[in-house]
Amino acid sequence: MSRPRVLVVEDEIEVQNVVGEVLAEEGYDVDAVGTGEAALEAVALRPYDVVISDLRLPGVGGQTLVKEIIHRWPRLAKRIILLTGEPGEARDSLPVIHKPFQLTDIVEAVEARISAA
Repeated sequence: MSRPRVLVVEDEIEVQNVVGEVLAEEGYDVDAVGTGEAALEAVALRPYDVVISDLRLPGVGGQTLVKEIIHRWPRLAKRIILLTGEPGEARDSLPVIHKPFQLTDIVEAVEARISAA
Protein backbone atom coordinates (compact mmCIF):
# COMPACT_ATOMS: atom_id res chain seq x y z
CA MET A 1 0.00 0.00 0.00
CA SER A 2 1.34 3.43 -0.90
CA ARG A 3 1.82 6.18 1.62
CA PRO A 4 -0.76 8.98 1.66
CA ARG A 5 0.46 11.95 -0.39
CA VAL A 6 0.27 15.51 0.94
CA LEU A 7 0.89 18.75 -0.95
CA VAL A 8 2.09 21.67 1.17
CA VAL A 9 1.56 25.09 -0.44
CA GLU A 10 3.46 27.70 1.57
CA ASP A 11 5.61 30.62 0.45
CA GLU A 12 7.55 30.78 3.73
CA ILE A 13 10.32 28.24 3.14
CA GLU A 14 10.89 27.63 6.87
CA VAL A 15 7.23 26.75 7.42
CA GLN A 16 7.21 24.65 4.25
CA ASN A 17 10.26 22.69 5.46
CA VAL A 18 9.03 22.12 9.01
CA VAL A 19 5.56 20.99 7.93
CA GLY A 20 7.05 18.73 5.25
CA GLU A 21 9.53 17.17 7.66
CA VAL A 22 6.99 16.43 10.40
CA LEU A 23 4.57 14.86 7.93
CA ALA A 24 7.34 12.77 6.35
CA GLU A 25 8.30 11.54 9.83
CA GLU A 26 4.65 10.52 10.31
CA GLY A 27 4.79 8.39 7.15
CA TYR A 28 3.36 10.73 4.52
CA ASP A 29 4.78 11.29 1.05
CA VAL A 30 5.12 15.09 0.95
CA ASP A 31 5.59 17.55 -1.89
CA ALA A 32 5.98 21.26 -1.20
CA VAL A 33 5.57 24.29 -3.44
CA GLY A 34 5.67 28.02 -2.81
CA THR A 35 2.94 29.41 -5.10
CA GLY A 36 -0.64 28.75 -6.09
CA GLU A 37 0.41 28.31 -9.72
CA ALA A 38 2.92 25.62 -8.75
CA ALA A 39 0.24 23.93 -6.63
CA LEU A 40 -2.16 23.72 -9.58
CA GLU A 41 0.60 22.20 -11.71
CA ALA A 42 1.45 19.68 -8.98
CA VAL A 43 -2.17 18.59 -8.49
CA ALA A 44 -2.56 18.20 -12.25
CA LEU A 45 0.46 15.87 -12.34
CA ARG A 46 0.03 13.75 -9.20
CA PRO A 47 -2.86 12.55 -7.05
CA TYR A 48 -2.88 13.96 -3.52
CA ASP A 49 -4.75 12.78 -0.47
CA VAL A 50 -4.55 16.16 1.29
CA VAL A 51 -3.63 19.71 0.28
CA ILE A 52 -2.42 22.12 2.97
CA SER A 53 -2.39 25.71 1.73
CA ASP A 54 -1.49 29.07 3.14
CA LEU A 55 -4.17 31.67 2.40
CA ARG A 56 -1.65 34.43 1.66
CA LEU A 57 0.36 33.38 -1.39
CA PRO A 58 2.05 35.42 -4.11
CA GLY A 59 0.21 35.38 -7.44
CA VAL A 60 -2.74 33.02 -7.22
CA GLY A 61 -3.82 33.45 -3.60
CA GLY A 62 -4.91 30.63 -1.33
CA GLN A 63 -8.62 31.37 -1.62
CA THR A 64 -8.47 31.32 -5.43
CA LEU A 65 -6.32 28.19 -5.31
CA VAL A 66 -8.88 26.39 -3.13
CA LYS A 67 -11.75 27.32 -5.45
CA GLU A 68 -9.79 26.17 -8.48
CA ILE A 69 -8.79 22.86 -6.89
CA ILE A 70 -12.39 22.15 -5.85
CA HIS A 71 -13.62 23.05 -9.35
CA ARG A 72 -11.03 20.92 -11.20
CA TRP A 73 -10.64 18.08 -8.69
CA PRO A 74 -13.88 17.81 -6.67
CA ARG A 75 -12.62 14.72 -4.82
CA LEU A 76 -10.21 17.04 -2.97
CA ALA A 77 -13.01 19.32 -1.68
CA LYS A 78 -12.98 17.67 1.75
CA ARG A 79 -9.23 17.16 1.79
CA ILE A 80 -8.00 20.75 2.03
CA ILE A 81 -6.53 22.39 5.13
CA LEU A 82 -5.83 26.11 5.28
CA LEU A 83 -2.99 27.89 7.08
CA THR A 84 -3.14 31.55 8.00
CA GLY A 85 -1.40 34.11 10.11
CA GLU A 86 -4.50 36.29 10.16
CA PRO A 87 -6.53 36.06 13.39
CA GLY A 88 -10.06 34.79 13.07
CA GLU A 89 -9.80 34.04 9.38
CA ALA A 90 -11.95 31.07 8.36
CA ARG A 91 -13.01 29.99 4.91
CA ASP A 92 -15.77 27.88 3.41
CA SER A 93 -16.06 25.51 6.38
CA LEU A 94 -12.57 24.18 5.68
CA PRO A 95 -10.32 23.54 8.65
CA VAL A 96 -8.04 26.49 9.38
CA ILE A 97 -4.81 26.24 11.34
CA HIS A 98 -3.58 29.58 12.65
CA LYS A 99 0.10 30.50 12.69
CA PRO A 100 1.99 30.05 14.87
CA PHE A 101 0.80 26.48 15.27
CA GLN A 102 1.82 23.31 17.02
CA LEU A 103 3.15 20.59 14.73
CA THR A 104 0.69 18.17 16.30
CA ASP A 105 -2.10 20.43 14.95
CA ILE A 106 -0.89 19.75 11.40
CA VAL A 107 -0.61 16.00 11.89
CA GLU A 108 -4.03 15.77 13.55
CA ALA A 109 -5.68 17.86 10.81
CA VAL A 110 -4.18 15.69 8.05
CA GLU A 111 -5.26 12.50 9.79
CA ALA A 112 -8.77 13.90 10.29
CA ARG A 113 -9.11 14.92 6.61
CA ILE A 114 -7.97 11.53 5.39
CA SER A 115 -10.33 9.73 7.78
CA ALA A 116 -13.33 11.94 7.01
CA ALA A 117 -13.13 11.98 3.22
